[in-house]
Parts: sequence; structure tokens; C-alpha cells
Amino acid sequence: MQNPAQSSPDSFASSLPAPLTRWILVVDDEPTVGKLIEEILIRSKLTVRLTDGAAAALALVASAPTAPSLMITDVLMPGIDGLNLTRQMLARLPGLKVILMSGHLSDSAWWPEDLSGLRFLKKPFAYDELILAVTEALADSASGR
Repeated sequence: MQNPAQSSPDSFASSLPAPLTRWILVVDDEPTVGKLIEEILIRSKLTVRLTDGAAAALALVASAPTAPSLMITDVLMPGIDGLNLTRQMLARLPGLKVILMSGHLSDSAWWPEDLSGLRFLKKPFAYDELILAVTEALADSASGR
């Protein structure tokens, strides 16, 4: 990932759909990657909750007073992987937008049919790529797509 300081968060925050009271769930078992994503999104004036795996993410969502608008999850994680986490989350929250990311997989061509059409970010990705994917996902959420 590129250094988050290379782009202005305010320029991206102004293009995000309102309201910004929605929250984003970030799931990554690598603490440094998760914290960097969290920092980038917070700098862009988004509310973020970071978890280190699927079990923690499921528990957080079960206890949260509101559902996340977007989940960004690593695909390859110990225990429940990102694909199975996504299935479980979509079963609970059918309108949830999802961005899958991986540093080991080159694209989403191998995804199972039930998860086709989800966004994919290949690690390492640039600050701008993350913000663009989040902006598009939240815009889809706001328009009901």
C-alpha cells in the first residue's frame, strides 16, 4: 500500500455519500495491514471498526446497535476465511456491501458463483484505490444497489 499521506483525505471525503454516520467493518488478521486501512478510512472521515478475524467480526456485528454499511475483509485468514465470513454476513445482512482483498490471489475469477460480483482489491493497493472502492460501495449502498 502506498503511504496514506500521499493524497488528501479531504478531497475524497467530500465525494463520499452522506450520511457519514454509517460504519465500516474492516477484518484482517494482519494487524499492520488492518491498522493502515483503518487509519486511511478514519483520515477520510469515516467511522471504522477493526477486527482481527471472522469470529471477532461476527461477534461485533451481533452486538452492535446498527449494522455496518460495508465490510472490507481479507480473503485468506485462519479459522473462518473471508469468503465464508462474507456468506455468513450476507445471510444476516442481505444489503451489506463487501470488498474482498488479498495479497495472494490475483483476481476474483476463481470466486464461487454465490459471491460473484463483489468488489476485489489486490494487496498491496494504493490509497486512492481503497478510497475509490469504498466510495463506490457506499454510493451503491445509498442508491440501494
